[in-house]
Amino acid sequence: MLALFVLFIAELWVMVQVAVRFGVLDTIALLVLMPILGIWLVKRAGLAVFRRLHTTLEAGGIPHREVIDGFLLLFAGLLLIVPGFITGAVGLLLLLPPVRIAVRSMLLRSFKRRGSYAFRVVDNVGRRVDIRDVRSRDVTEAPRFPPELEP
Repeated sequence: MLALFVLFIAELWVMVQVAVRFGVLDTIALLVLMPILGIWLVKRAGLAVFRRLHTTLEAGGIPHREVIDGFLLLFAGLLLIVPGFITGAVGLLLLLPPVRIAVRSMLLRSFKRRGSYAFRVVDNVGRRVDIRDVRSRDVTEAPRFPPELEP
């Protein structure tokens, strides 16, 4: 909560500095145009990641990089929608592939240190690709009760 308060104060300070330097109307125009441009850029990058995900699934690979890139692009889009120059700059940085690769590798290292993880991708044909073979059941399966608890 404290971090959000500090971010809010920092965003206000930067907005005031930009308004003093370039003018209030130019600052307002920038704050309106940044989300529009940002959403367009996120859409383009997201479509590229979606194409890579589809290609990886078709090749029978595990799309862990593409899934993490998709989440990073979602986060970048959220940062670009929030009015502010700091959040906009971080969002724009996440749109750059080298920055996304660096953040993705840090996240994967963090996941490996914390323990195991798994996620499942189901494509439109019904094939399942597991990143790690986990014993899990579909929610569509009927629950199995121990014999002594059978209804």
